[in-house]
Amino acid sequence: MTVLTTIEAGTNAGARTGGPDSDCAEPYGARRIAARPGQGEAAVFDWASAVGALRYAFQPIVQLRSGRCHGYEALLRGFERTGFANAGELLDAAEAAGLLATVETALHAKAVAAYRALSGWNEAKLFLNLDARLVGRPDSPWLARDPAAARNSGIVLELSESRPVTRGVAVDAAVDRYRQSGAGIAIDDFGVGHSGLRTLYEARPDYVKIDRFFIAGIDADSRKRALVAALAGHAHALGIQIVAEGVETATEFYTCRDLGCDFAQGFLIARPRVDLTGLPNRYAIVEDLNRQDRRQPSESHRRLSEVIERLPPLRVDSRKTELLDYFRGDGSAAIAPIVDEHDRPLGLIRERDLKRFVYSRFGGELLRNRGLGNGLDDLVIRSPVCDISTPLDRVIEAFSTESAADGIVIVEGGAYAGVLSSGALLRLVHERNLAMATDQNPLTRLPGNAAILRHIEGALDDAGRGHVLTYLDFDNFKPFNDNFGFRQGDRAILMFSERLKAWAGSAGAAIDADAFAGHIGGDDFFLGVSGGEECEVLARLVELLALFRSDAESLYDAETRVSGGFLAKDRYGALRRFPLLAASGVAVVIPPGCHGLTPDAINAAIADHKAAAKGAEDKLCVVRLA
Repeated sequence: MTVLTTIEAGTNAGARTGGPDSDCAEPYGARRIAARPGQGEAAVFDWASAVGALRYAFQPIVQLRSGRCHGYEALLRGFERTGFANAGELLDAAEAAGLLATVETALHAKAVAAYRALSGWNEAKLFLNLDARLVGRPDSPWLARDPAAARNSGIVLELSESRPVTRGVAVDAAVDRYRQSGAGIAIDDFGVGHSGLRTLYEARPDYVKIDRFFIAGIDADSRKRALVAALAGHAHALGIQIVAEGVETATEFYTCRDLGCDFAQGFLIARPRVDLTGLPNRYAIVEDLNRQDRRQPSESHRRLSEVIERLPPLRVDSRKTELLDYFRGDGSAAIAPIVDEHDRPLGLIRERDLKRFVYSRFGGELLRNRGLGNGLDDLVIRSPVCDISTPLDRVIEAFSTESAADGIVIVEGGAYAGVLSSGALLRLVHERNLAMATDQNPLTRLPGNAAILRHIEGALDDAGRGHVLTYLDFDNFKPFNDNFGFRQGDRAILMFSERLKAWAGSAGAAIDADAFAGHIGGDDFFLGVSGGEECEVLARLVELLALFRSDAESLYDAETRVSGGFLAKDRYGALRRFPLLAASGVAVVIPPGCHGLTPDAINAAIADHKAAAKGAEDKLCVVRLA
């Protein structure tokens, strides 16, 4: 009798995990040990009953752009029937009793039995939490006995950051042993644990699950957005996919999706379910959110769709002879994209890696020898993966890694779409640089009108945050320019543009907001701020205008500064006195929520209030639109 048969009696009798081999001859029911540390040997605890009392709830992990269920995380429930408060307490007691591996193996067996009882279970993966203390131990579950039989098991082991791996364990070697069983690897609770980037480096995971701390309120927190965007960019460059944990609002969903996260898990999509009958393979809430998003596909999406090479992929379970036929059939193909049974990319196989077989005396026979393994997985190399809507800057970042030399795999809706070659990327970079140079003020190097309009349109579509869209211009600039010369006029424009750039660059840290600065032309500027507290944004705008008034005094001689003004002709040719140079602004405030506003409405509000701004004591007129 195996351990699993004994402990699962009456629930899923006889089920096996497919990964943890049962090499404990003694059944759980026969072992009675100290119930909890410190209670003494007289107190015994029936671990078979405790494990039997627990059950699993499944929470879906869903593709952000398609709503397709990628997998389920198995979450333990029923601790009130065991005497333990939670999984951590139970596993701590099991470790103290010397039974951590045995208990974890049995719990995983229950989860796998429930998973494989699902209709169409092999269409999704099962994410199982693995106690970090078991990593590197010989009694750990999921150490392969028969790797060939366990391939494509659909299991992903989550290594939680909440506990450290035992000191001295070579994580990379330990993880390789789990991979040999066919299991994928995920880092759970990333960002709040013990090892952080070190675990990411050593484990080389397939997935990183970003902790809920960084997802909660991410739509209104520029620092969280910056961190998640950077992580997504680096992860994709290494071929790692990102799961956003704890997504609970539509604005968090949109933000995570737009920052490059691949999957989401959270109450917005579905709560964990103990009743596992009728679990959907697609989630309507995600489809509805994407359908309701009024924004058009990005320029990056359109161009990537046009330039990627839609090379036909090969399934990882294809025979090696099919691989030879693939390269023989198309002499121009230097790589073959490899996907799993659900068209999810696994990596690339390079034609040049086959030369050691093709040009060796018995190479062809070796490739055809089934005894050496007939699948392709041992030839696959990891490659960067980017969604087709990934901003071009992040695609370029993904290309900065050595593994990207042969191209980047592009996915759409979580499924393979094509490969972006280095040549295609160079064309995209050239196009972007040319467009930036065309739409950039030659004096200030700030974005011009086209970029400003795109920013306004994006802000109006972003209903999850409040926005302040500000038009800024100089007061009485023409008399100043005519009287003191164009060179001084250019100095004033550059002086203000530098203040504006510094203001926008510091907005994230100072007021927790995203800021965009643009130059409409001449002495007309634009500043867009998304997020942050409205009162703080407006206060800093007033400070910006005051600082420029002070800066502008350096443009005059001492006598003019003392007098506080200068004589010059007005637009009608009459000589009159003008005050020292200053700037004023109209700040259009748009609160969060749906409003139906258009760029024309913003322009009209600005035009109607320019005079009021110039007459205001602090040089700022605030207009609230809803």
